[in-house]
Amino acid sequence: MKHIKRKFLLTHNIEEESYKALEKALGNPNNKREDSNENMVPHLITTNNELIQAFFYNLNGTKVQIPEPNPIVIYFSNAQGFLMVIKEQRKKLFKELELQDYNIGNVLNLMFGFYGCVVNYSSSLFDSLEAFVNSKIPMEYKYTNPKRKKKTMDKFKIIRYLSFEDKVKFVFPEIYSGKNFVKEKSHLYENLKKLLELRNNITHAKSDLNYDVNYYEKLFIQTLDFDYEKSIESAKDFINFYDENLIEPCNCGLKH
Repeated sequence: MKHIKRKFLLTHNIEEESYKALEKALGNPNNKREDSNENMVPHLITTNNELIQAFFYNLNGTKVQIPEPNPIVIYFSNAQGFLMVIKEQRKKLFKELELQDYNIGNVLNLMFGFYGCVVNYSSSLFDSLEAFVNSKIPMEYKYTNPKRKKKTMDKFKIIRYLSFEDKVKFVFPEIYSGKNFVKEKSHLYENLKKLLELRNNITHAKSDLNYDVNYYEKLFIQTLDFDYEKSIESAKDFINFYDENLIEPCNCGLKH
């Protein structure tokens, strides 16, 4: 998979005439404005005439505007980077283990590096999915569980208390008027569930209770057998199913 385009929040293309009008009215639209309202959301304009969302930061007593990158894209891009190392480390590990008299130190180092990247990969990729889902819940939206009709949840409660699976299976079809990834792309949704299981097993690592010592054989075998390519492709398809081309390859021609 090619590495993806870096994106900002709320990017809008503006016409040259609009840019000139802003420049005339405000001076350089990207200049720092000390008199800006604290509750306003600042915006900047790129050299490609894109209006992008920013945030204020107090730098040594001076209020500056920093473009706000899309965290969904950042988390996904991080997962891509870890995926490359996972594939390399697993390949080297298996190659070493195929030797009749393999070097235990080499195996330990490779397994250490491999598992560390798996931890970061699973966390980053699922963070991307969770950030995406939470960002798509409208401020005014209310959800009522059919089994508990007296309990209505607002956006805050949905984000705080509903599981990722419940948001995707029940909330999203309502928000998107019946458009349902779970039903229309059930085979891909299964890959997301496997990713969630992996992430949870890593985050809440539990030793096998059948042994007197701490023993994580099942967890390590799961990470060695996991299909990382399927999980990241399915995550991309899920995000783009509801927000077309949010995750798209960079056109620079280089692989991640």
